[in-house]
Parts: sequence; structure tokens; C-alpha cells
Amino acid sequence: MSENRKSSYLQPGWKRISVYGVVLGAVVVLIGLVAWFFLQGTPPSPPALTGERAAEVQVPHQQTQSGKDLSVPPPVAGKVPTESTAPLESQLALVLSGIREANQKKDLSQLLSHYSPNFPQLQQRVQQISKAWKVYNYPKMDFKITEIKLLAKKTAQARVTWNVETQNITTLKNKTIVKTYVIKFGKESNQWRIISLQPEE
Repeated sequence: MSENRKSSYLQPGWKRISVYGVVLGAVVVLIGLVAWFFLQGTPPSPPALTGERAAEVQVPHQQTQSGKDLSVPPPVAGKVPTESTAPLESQLALVLSGIREANQKKDLSQLLSHYSPNFPQLQQRVQQISKAWKVYNYPKMDFKITEIKLLAKKTAQARVTWNVETQNITTLKNKTIVKTYVIKFGKESNQWRIISLQPEE
């Protein structure tokens, strides 16, 4: 009889112990789950979009109500700026001015300084000019330069029109001559010289 009473007294204590055990186990499992979550870390974020892919995402394809494409067109490559011909024109004008002065003064050495030694048939041209000097004076010589082209680093071409007033030394009669040439210039010893000329028809 006394043993039954003792067992009845012990049963509530064991029940309390079993409840505490269940609660403690649940706490341990929860702590384990939390620790595992932090150890694993959060999933990595998607990589940033760069380059053309980013542009595709940031600039969506747009259309008007009529269906016409409004997407931004690709940039057009700009033209390469060309070198101004103004400085070149002034340099070539110095050559022609020197030729004009040489003809008016009838200075052969000055005239030859504006021609390249490689000018085709240079000696024949010198002889023709010398003969003309014996017949004519040149009171007025004007020129106009157009269509200037820099062909290479040391070669240029221009269209030159001469408007020349000649005076016959014997008769003193004046005559105006207008003639156009396509002249090629070459830079020799840091000076522009005529290397060839072709009269226009």
C-alpha cells in the first residue's frame, strides 16, 4: 500500500521532466537551424549588367502607336577634319608672286629659283622665256589660285589662272593674255617649287 503511494507521488515529477526534455530538445533544434542558416549565408545577388547587355536592359525598345521604331540610332562616326588649305594657298602664292616679279624684272636666276631642277625640259622653257623677254614687257601680271589639293606631305596641286598684260617693246602695243594651268608643286629644301605644269585647253 505504501509503495503504491510512492509511485503515485513520483509520476508527476517524471511527467514534468519529460516535458522539459521535449522543450529543451526543440530549443536545441531551433538553435541548430539558425546557426546553419547564418553559416550558409544568403544567396548571392545576380551579377551587375555591364556593357551592351546593360544598355539593352536600361534602354527598352520603344515604338510609336503607328509601330515606327523610336529606338536611339547608333552614333555615326564623325568625319576626320581636313587640314585647312589657307596656309598652303599663301605659301603657293609666294611662289607665283616670285615668278611674276622675276618676269617683270627679267631676272633669270630669280625665276629659276622657283622651279624644281627636276622640272621637265627646264632648259627649253628657260630659252623660251628669255626670247619672250626680248620682245615683251609685262606691266601687269595677276593670278588666281583655285582647287588647291595637298596630294602628299611634300606635294601639292592647284589650278592657276594668269591674267597677263604684255607690251611689245618695239611697237609699244599692249595685249592681254589669259591662260590657265594645272600646276604641281613640290617642297624642296623647305621651299615650294614648281615641278610640273599642264596648260588647260
